[in-house]
Amino acid sequence: MTTTSLAAGAVAVPRAMRVGARVSRRRSIARRRTLTTPRAGFLDDMGVGDLGTSSPSSSAPVELANSIGSAVGRTYTELFPDLPSEVLGVSVPDTARALADAARPATDAAFQTLPDDAKSGLSDWWQREVDSGFTLVTGNAEYELALALLVFLWATGRPGVFGGAFDAYFANAFDAVLLNKKFDKDSIKIRGKLGDGSFGSVSYAEDTDTGRELVVKQAKSVQGAAQLQNAEEYMNRRVRRAPLVASGCAKYLGSYEVVEGASSPTLVWAFEGDVTLEELIVRRDFPECVEELLYGGAQGGDDYAKRTSKVAKSVLRNLLSTLAGLHDIGIVHRDVKPANLVFMGRKFKLVDFGAAADLRTGKNYEPEQGLLDPFYSPPENFIMPERIPAPPPLRPLTASLSPLVWGTFLPDLFDSFSAGLVFLQMCVPQLRGRKVMDPNGSFRRLLEENNYDLRKWRKVVEPQGWDFSALDANLGLGWDLACRLVCKRNFLQRGRLGCNTALLHPFFWTP
Repeated sequence: MTTTSLAAGAVAVPRAMRVGARVSRRRSIARRRTLTTPRAGFLDDMGVGDLGTSSPSSSAPVELANSIGSAVGRTYTELFPDLPSEVLGVSVPDTARALADAARPATDAAFQTLPDDAKSGLSDWWQREVDSGFTLVTGNAEYELALALLVFLWATGRPGVFGGAFDAYFANAFDAVLLNKKFDKDSIKIRGKLGDGSFGSVSYAEDTDTGRELVVKQAKSVQGAAQLQNAEEYMNRRVRRAPLVASGCAKYLGSYEVVEGASSPTLVWAFEGDVTLEELIVRRDFPECVEELLYGGAQGGDDYAKRTSKVAKSVLRNLLSTLAGLHDIGIVHRDVKPANLVFMGRKFKLVDFGAAADLRTGKNYEPEQGLLDPFYSPPENFIMPERIPAPPPLRPLTASLSPLVWGTFLPDLFDSFSAGLVFLQMCVPQLRGRKVMDPNGSFRRLLEENNYDLRKWRKVVEPQGWDFSALDANLGLGWDLACRLVCKRNFLQRGRLGCNTALLHPFFWTP
């Protein structure tokens, strides 16, 4: 909260204080009787570089330079006497200058998008910071640098404060006006049922006006179904506003109301396929059936173990990439399983966001309520400890606190455990049954008895003839990755790989 008040205070300085500060600076300049050429960059004032455009012909940096005023003329060593000038032979000031040059276009563009009052307030605050020798807030330049680093980590860490503000106030309006289509219920004809769940049913449909094939989902008349349907609409719109994430999920088009004033809408997606990974892994010709979808035909030449490992690697890589993208925008899916991976185009895409939670805004998250599939959920059952209070009703406040909550409790590890179980199920033939992941079944019970340590569990089942050859292929890297995904958290809420970290595992580097 200190960082937030710092930024807000810079803009909201009373006019009388700003006038007084300007008068004080004018007197100070008059006493010095010298005039220095203003520079456009913040790091130049700190003796390390430039964050602005150095060209005098650029109007934006010149305006920023005029508002900032002259630099204090102090070097990096003078400002930070206790900090090293070189680390492992690399110059700290030169490195900062290079980073500043790389960030220059973005910082200039961002500054120009601010309202005039915000520009004036930011420039005025920066001038006072420069005049103080970068000790305005903490009284010490090194503490000021540490504070700036904390603010940077807060602003850029998951789930993204600035990205959330842009999404809420700009992308959301754009999506509502241009992308969210309201279908005519009379033109939607249901052609057949694709799936059925506890809270809703999914059907294959056609838009008779355009001839387009669609997938529609209707909520059932049971308690909680409308709430989950509304949450799924929200999540699909959130995903649609993030194009890099949307490429790994079903293409959401819009909605319509079967009855005017219904408590929840009927949701509509483009029909791109209906074959799920759950249907494929139980087939006798696995992995050949998946090879035909992914590569256009069965892959000969390699033995069964290597072919299975290659297929599992392709599916897992796409799944982890999609989940990592969702986590970057603050969404935890909470229902990752083979039945929710549908082959569309050239890859498996993630569907069914009814149980998802948006931890950037607190949407669909209740600390004491766990929406999950017990077949694929981790042992903790909740994405964060139950003692965590409910999100505050003010969404801007929730968003400002979200990086702290996310960094402390790592809710994304919930999904990575489920992805690990999917990977394990693809690689071990004895785990490919539809009910083998039952929480009351022998696999989950034995895993729990061994404290979710796959290595201990394997020692029990391998003598019974279980086949781990696909995981042992390529130096056993697949087995190592599975052990790092399917495990318990430690007391610090760590101990399990997140999806983005898992993508860096050597398993994905091998052919």
